Amino acid sequence: MRILGIDIQPMENPLAKSQPLYAITIIDENGKILEKMENVGLSKIIRLVWEYKINIIATDNIYELGETDRDIINIIKLLPSNSNIVQVTYHNGEFKQLKDLAKEIGFDIQGKLNPQKTSYLVALLALKGYGTSIKVEEKRTKIIISRGRALGPGGMSQNRYKRYIRGVLLRVAREVKEKLDSKGFEYDMILKKSKAGIEGAVFIVYAPRERLYGLIKKMKGHDVVLDIKPIYKNKIEFNDKKSERRLIIGIDPGTEVGISILDIYGRPVLLTSKRSIDRDEIVALISKEGKPVIVATDVNPLPDTVKKIASKFSARLFIPEKSLSVEEKQKLIDEFSTLHRIKIDNPHIRDSLASAIKAYKEIESKIRQIESFISKLDIEIDENPIYDCVINGNTISECIEKEIEKHLLKNENKIAYPQYKPNENQAHIESRLNSLEEENRNLKMELLRYRKMVYELMSEKEMLLKRIDEMRSQSNKDLERDRKIYELNLTIQNLYKLISDYEKRIKEYESQLNKLRNIIYKFDRNDVIIVRKNTKINDIIYFNGDSIFINNEKVNAEIAEYIDNEIVVLSKQVIEDLKLLTKELNIENANNLDIKKIIEEYRNKRLKQHNFSF
Repeated sequence: MRILGIDIQPMENPLAKSQPLYAITIIDENGKILEKMENVGLSKIIRLVWEYKINIIATDNIYELGETDRDIINIIKLLPSNSNIVQVTYHNGEFKQLKDLAKEIGFDIQGKLNPQKTSYLVALLALKGYGTSIKVEEKRTKIIISRGRALGPGGMSQNRYKRYIRGVLLRVAREVKEKLDSKGFEYDMILKKSKAGIEGAVFIVYAPRERLYGLIKKMKGHDVVLDIKPIYKNKIEFNDKKSERRLIIGIDPGTEVGISILDIYGRPVLLTSKRSIDRDEIVALISKEGKPVIVATDVNPLPDTVKKIASKFSARLFIPEKSLSVEEKQKLIDEFSTLHRIKIDNPHIRDSLASAIKAYKEIESKIRQIESFISKLDIEIDENPIYDCVINGNTISECIEKEIEKHLLKNENKIAYPQYKPNENQAHIESRLNSLEEENRNLKMELLRYRKMVYELMSEKEMLLKRIDEMRSQSNKDLERDRKIYELNLTIQNLYKLISDYEKRIKEYESQLNKLRNIIYKFDRNDVIIVRKNTKINDIIYFNGDSIFINNEKVNAEIAEYIDNEIVVLSKQVIEDLKLLTKELNIENANNLDIKKIIEEYRNKRLKQHNFSF
């Protein structure tokens, strides 16, 4: 954290025509002085705020920065969105002298404070939590989508480029719309249409700027620029309702207690763990930050400690249907850490924070609806009672109507009705009564107008919900149609595959048919013979139904014209060739005979027969 303290130089004031000069001091979170200067103009101060990434600009009087609220707001518009201006002399709803505050923090003052010391003192007070930040932003944000550069005149190529840019602008606008719709934001969209796309777009989102962090990002490119700007009020208010802000509390009880505090918009307020802390200390710690409306746990059944703390604040309890798993908690923490750029290492903080996030997600859509409703009403009412009312189970319209009635009754009660005094002029009294009755009628008319406005907004909401249902129904029909198309495509692919298999088999049958036709033709010419199973053609050729044997040796079946389990068709020419080959083999075998051995065997045989006869 870095804080810039500022004090106007003597004889300088913002009413002067020339730019006022200031003394400044910049300190870090430890109170160490990083920079101090005198006679610094506002333009340089703004540059230093950006350069040093200042979080708080502290002053003892905000009107030292400008003559009017508008002047100060114009300065705020030039500052980073995360920089706050704090008036340290306005604290807890009352103004205090700077010297009295200095004594409270033990700051030694000797003599009169000069601007340089004052700038350091106000920075130190802001560091210690003194003061109140000023509030100038409304709960609305403007998103502007425009071209990155001007489109000048040109020929065909320039016209193509224009169409391209318009298409890019339309695509970016659609992406922004989809993101806002996905999170349920209320918004108005203004498009400047043209051929082949749009010239630009403006979204008025009914939510504060910080709610869009991590969802919509600024973009500055060669072709397209996306800018995000908070919408500012015309007058300054002190944001001194810190103690009244509504909170969501997550608690992980045990020896070391994890405590996570979120505001009603899901932003982190306090993430801590405390060892050996009792229930009263937990309650005191929470009470410093605001008023809890929900106290949450990550386990079911509900721990007794969490139940008792919720009872202390009369807050609603959030208990998950079943205890959150480690994976579910880690997913919630990862998303939250990425969005708010924080790191969670402590397991007790992790468990308590996961329960708080889960509770926030349950009411997130209702909070957005309340914000949008109040923004559209454009009247000054306190939203905190509305949050309480809705969280307790009432409808948004009922809660807003109740608050409007309170607002009107409060104004009506301020009317001082005169009491009759004998010495007063009767005509004057009657005139005053008539005036009050007229004022009362006007207030009632205003109440009716607000009720009508609420009714119209609720009707608009019902119409939009109906439209959403119709769009969902249409979307379901489209999904059903896409599913049927997918199934039909799958069926067609299977049929194509089946057709391909049949075509392949047909080709095989056609080839076999042509082969059989050829065999019939040859049979008609007496060029082939048909041999049945287990049949010998002659002494050398035999067919057993599976194979062909020649001289009891299996031969390649390709010598046949056709073969199956019952018949074989052989060409007569093949048979003649086989016979000739067999004769040649027999002759070759005869040439290799041992004549002497044959004669000897014959003689031995004859001799045996002769001896046997004697």
